[in-house]
Amino acid sequence: MSDYDNAIFRLATAQEAELEDYIGEDGLLYCASCRQPKEAYFPEGKTFFGRDRHPKECDCQRKRRETLEASHREYKHREEVERLKRKGFTDPAMREWTFENDNGKCPQMHKAHAYVECWEEMKAGNIGYLLWGMVGTGKSYFAGCIANALMEK
Repeated sequence: MSDYDNAIFRLATAQEAELEDYIGEDGLLYCASCRQPKEAYFPEGKTFFGRDRHPKECDCQRKRRETLEASHREYKHREEVERLKRKGFTDPAMREWTFENDNGKCPQMHKAHAYVECWEEMKAGNIGYLLWGMVGTGKSYFAGCIANALMEK
């Protein structure tokens, strides 16, 4: 095994002991905060490169990892929504056409809400909206609110 492989193996199998962590009666490293083991023995006395144990997440580590993963998923989602909005709207002001920014002048806006809420059914049934009306009645705003809400989903 090369020095590089040895270094990778040490990183993969090393368990970081924090200052207050302790070794339990079973010989495993335990977390001082949640009192859960940070190591586990291989089954049936097996070993891996001479080691009889492997790293294991304690509750604290799992919660930290899950929080970071959720934060990363949210970041990726926001990034994708922004990309879609940049691609889909020629006028940057259209990116702000949302239900939250609606001034209440369009009496049919509840239909746009319902369309977004039932999007999966609408998509499966190939159901769309045909918007008509005089200039300035809010057709583009209505459609923009739907588009922004669906991109957020």
